[in-house]
Amino acid sequence: MVSVSRVEIHEASETLKALMQDQKTVEAKERLQALYLLKSGTASSVGHAAQILGRHRITVQRWCRNIPKAD
Repeated sequence: MVSVSRVEIHEASETLKALMQDQKTVEAKERLQALYLLKSGTASSVGHAAQILGRHRITVQRWCRNIPKAD
């Protein structure tokens, strides 16, 4: 079972928004948009972000689980 109980997003929402606008593929933009929605407080949960994006909750959870960790 894929589970994301808590997502820690270290980038500022403004940084995520700028990165989102620079993406060349829809997939990359959508993943950053999910992070932006969570960081900005527009989405209160992964499930809410999935609903806004029109994606399944499990898909967005998988995206959040696969966020590279900053060193």
